[in-house]
Amino acid sequence: MQYKHTILFFALFMATLFAWTAAPTTFAQDRNRPLGDQSEVLLVTIGPGELVWERFGHNALWVRDPESGFDRVYHWGLFDFQSQNFWPKFLQGYMDYSIGSISSPPFFQFNMESNRSIWVQKINMTVDQKNALVQFLRKNDSEGNRIYRYDYYLDNCSTRVRDALDTVLGGVIQKAVEGQGSGKSFRSNTRRLLNMLPGPYLGIQLGLGHPADDEISIWQDMFTPMSLRRHLNVLKLPDGTPLILSDKLLYNSSKIKEPERIQSYLWFFLPISASIGVLFTILGYLSAIKKKTPRFFLGLLGGLWALLSGLIGTILLIIWFFTEHHFGHWNENLLQFNPLSLIPAVCFLIFLIRGRLPKIGVKTLYAVTALSALGFLIQVFPIFDQVNAEIIALALPTHLGLLWAVRTAERAIV
Repeated sequence: MQYKHTILFFALFMATLFAWTAAPTTFAQDRNRPLGDQSEVLLVTIGPGELVWERFGHNALWVRDPESGFDRVYHWGLFDFQSQNFWPKFLQGYMDYSIGSISSPPFFQFNMESNRSIWVQKINMTVDQKNALVQFLRKNDSEGNRIYRYDYYLDNCSTRVRDALDTVLGGVIQKAVEGQGSGKSFRSNTRRLLNMLPGPYLGIQLGLGHPADDEISIWQDMFTPMSLRRHLNVLKLPDGTPLILSDKLLYNSSKIKEPERIQSYLWFFLPISASIGVLFTILGYLSAIKKKTPRFFLGLLGGLWALLSGLIGTILLIIWFFTEHHFGHWNENLLQFNPLSLIPAVCFLIFLIRGRLPKIGVKTLYAVTALSALGFLIQVFPIFDQVNAEIIALALPTHLGLLWAVRTAERAIV
């Protein structure tokens, strides 16, 4: 995958995970009229879609009352690319999203036309709790309250739904799962849901640092709509009755299904990197026996690899030290893609002109390759347990091949 596409996919991930590209709507309703005994509160879960940001699903709270005719779907995660300073804010990690509401027919029609599965769960609530929830939602969906600071793992469309329900239910959800580990991490969930999308998968694997690998609780695991649905299905209220009275599949997608397990791309990335490394060694050998064309391609391709590696490393460094994307901090991938590579990238221009790499370029290649090898070796220590074997496999063989090629070509020069 080309560098610009990798960064674009990572940017889209940061900006749009669990996002919904509809504009918030308002409605005329008698706000003082309470819900009746026949009213219902339903959790709507939307399955994965085809686009990258749709792979994580979406959800909403559907409130309906046949007596009064009240029928609204409330959902969070709304954003607008055209809003003022959207891109500068998102690059810094300051992402302002909002809640919106819409009547149920267009909401369901849109998702069915998008061929995304839809589940509807009826929630066990008293009339007073239903009315408290509606007041909570109305307050959130009012002028001055709609905007909130979005976080793709900690504060998104699903966690907002979770928190709204937990608030009106007196904290029963959090109490029921308190202290229980999920056996998952934010990274493992992300990897699983991005199966069959190697480009976005790579971009996100590059950008996520060590914090994404910590085990998360069941409470935190509810950051994905599909996980929230599954966890709520087994919860009980204090009186022993189930929280979810029914769980129905309203629409079954004929295309995208939620992946059940992680598909590693290790054996996809490793042959690519190994092939590039072998290509470099061949070019280095041919350069050593006075072949001009191989030397030219060694300089060109070596410079491009060093430039790519250096630019990726620079972006990772910026994410760590200069943005609020805290799940991109403490990123061991900086040992694989390092800003130091920009030095040999410049030196390879001299290599193309003079046929020899300056000493600083050679020394920096040694340093870059040593850091990449170090990133592989430290995996034996528990403290360095970032899940980045695929990134190591993508970088280390290429670094080794390029260093060997340059040293072989240099020795042939008298």
